[in-house]
Amino acid sequence: MGTERVVRVLAAGVCHSDLHMIDGAVGGPLPRVLGHEIAGHLEGVGDVLVYPCWSDGTCDYCQRGLEQLCPAAAEPGWAVDGGFAEQLLIPHPRFLLPLGGLDPVRAAPLADAGVTPYRAVRRALPWLTAGATALVIGAGGLGQFAIQYLRLLSAATVVAVDPSEPKRRRALSLGAHDAAAPGDDLPAAEAVFDLVGSDATLRQAVEHVRPAGVVVVVGEAGGRIPFGFRLVPYEVHLTSSVWGSYQDLQAVLGIAQRGDLAWDVEPMPLARANEALSRLRAGDVAGRIVLTP
Repeated sequence: MGTERVVRVLAAGVCHSDLHMIDGAVGGPLPRVLGHEIAGHLEGVGDVLVYPCWSDGTCDYCQRGLEQLCPAAAEPGWAVDGGFAEQLLIPHPRFLLPLGGLDPVRAAPLADAGVTPYRAVRRALPWLTAGATALVIGAGGLGQFAIQYLRLLSAATVVAVDPSEPKRRRALSLGAHDAAAPGDDLPAAEAVFDLVGSDATLRQAVEHVRPAGVVVVVGEAGGRIPFGFRLVPYEVHLTSSVWGSYQDLQAVLGIAQRGDLAWDVEPMPLARANEALSRLRAGDVAGRIVLTP
């Protein structure tokens, strides 16, 4: 068996990326056991969170602490079978983080929904100085984490943008200074985080970012915007932010263990996975559905 370990799965989050996998937009080939937000139990260690970018540990990206960009990475639920199962074979114990008392059902979404916006916010910190404004487009599961990281890590004024009135209320309760609908009069911002990534939200991001600001695209809706001189504000940085490194996930887990994060989970039995995916596709999920074997 070598370095491999068998983890008993205790919880697996249901993510929009799972729908992209089903639709053939990412990952492959099918069939595939889904699930990349995984918490479980390792005999002799205890409850653990699975870091879901199983990198080779030797390439230039890995050496720079960018495991999520490793070209040889095998991601559970994408490239190899994932956590919608009772057990999971982990290639190496270095991909496991002890939960330190966190409930595995609550902890599972941290492996993607929690770490992805953390990385996006951390990378944009040079723009988030005192007096700056940050727009968060999309106040769903990832956006709600982004709002909290912005409040924890920066002094920026945070404005959440979402068509859903309940999500706008939730954004305010999590620390957003203001919440608006997409058609409202929005402020110009030094940093715009697009957690949707559609044509419409990318257009909105570019319309409201200040010159020399940054637009960080996290959402995978497949949108596009024209780019060229005078097509976007001068000297604006346009970047994507992808998942998170091992160190990013360690930091997120530490924040959660300190009790500085709030997020909603809805446990469901693994046997109802198809129902969970259907509800997610219909937009009928407030926080994160987490499957439990």
